[in-house]
Amino acid sequence: MPLTRRQFLCSSAAALAALPARAGAAARPAPAFRLGGAIHSMMNWGALQDGDPGRYLPRPFETPRNAYPAALMRDFARSGFDFIRLTLDVGPFMQLQGADREALEQKLIGNIRLFHDLGLAVIVDCHPVEQVPAYSAPSILDDLEGPLFADYTAMIGRLATLLAGVQSGYVALELMNEPVIREASHRTQVKVWGAAQLVLHDAARRAAADLPLLLTGASYGGISGLRDLDPSPFTDSNTLFSFHYYMPISFTHQGIDFGTVDAPASPYVVDLPYPYDAVPAKEIEAAIEARIAADTALDPIGRVATRNHTQNILEGFLSDAWNRERIVSDFAEVEAWADRSGVARHRIIVGECGVTRRAAGFTGADDLYRKRWLSDVTHLAQAAGFGWALWEINSREMGINRVDDRDRVDPDIVAALAMSD
Repeated sequence: MPLTRRQFLCSSAAALAALPARAGAAARPAPAFRLGGAIHSMMNWGALQDGDPGRYLPRPFETPRNAYPAALMRDFARSGFDFIRLTLDVGPFMQLQGADREALEQKLIGNIRLFHDLGLAVIVDCHPVEQVPAYSAPSILDDLEGPLFADYTAMIGRLATLLAGVQSGYVALELMNEPVIREASHRTQVKVWGAAQLVLHDAARRAAADLPLLLTGASYGGISGLRDLDPSPFTDSNTLFSFHYYMPISFTHQGIDFGTVDAPASPYVVDLPYPYDAVPAKEIEAAIEARIAADTALDPIGRVATRNHTQNILEGFLSDAWNRERIVSDFAEVEAWADRSGVARHRIIVGECGVTRRAAGFTGADDLYRKRWLSDVTHLAQAAGFGWALWEINSREMGINRVDDRDRVDPDIVAALAMSD
């Protein structure tokens, strides 16, 4: 009979205390993943079988979307970046069996070698998505004694074995992107993910004694989760630590409407400045109202609801008073956690950061304010000793490739970033 979450949490401390001592890797320095970006297109959102939205095709990453952006990657490497964070849709790696899984794993190795040929290190990021709900992060973490988590743990062990045979020091394994438990308090998130991450870490470590592993905190992998992560079980393990940074989300994700209360963004709330007071508040509000008024698809009730929603977003944006000093304060929390925990700053990576942009069919942040935010975040991360990775370098919404030439990195964006170390 499966344990309830409450029963599991009560027993987890004793169970984890019995885990074997972890393989020592302290004598070997962690690889330098310093200046990077994510590729979310090559091995994510796997193609599904017609008529069965829960089953993947035997070769799920063979669509035009999954093509390797060779010219862009060459320019990315020439621009001074040193690593790629390659996201994996974990569903196919868990579901496919036999020759199909072997082919999938060999495709992963082949893609890693493409990046290595350009001198780029690779973080292989286990990145559950919601396309097949059974393989989402909440589903995987729902029951740590259930078969789905056991399958995920076995997959981590297989990936660690696979990656251990790749060029040493140039590949790392990220155990899970943005872990989250459904309808749970922050404290429960921390406890459940803490137990889960220990299990996953040990599965990877049993398979590969010295493979760099990227760990993260609970609650979508943000600063609050990292701050509450206890790194002491990993002291003698070759580990790195990640947190994601998209603050404030009303600025970094402007132009997007997630439709959820915990991600307050709207396609009408654009032209927000950074810092927050670079444009008078009345001008921002008037521009938002003009967009709402111009949308003929809104009926009277929808127009009122939209005004209320956008007003709440704008009020939050202005009251939070986001500027360089706020980012300094946020990063100081991570520095304090690292110093208190005995974690060297170079072992910390801002695993995701980015701002929407203006491209065909999409209105994100103004280029001036986007570059200011990216400049502050990357320079402050560098000053703190952290590495960083942009999300995601070739997407329409957040890419750093040129709008008029998607095979080249935008040199103005590169000039704004902290590209020295």
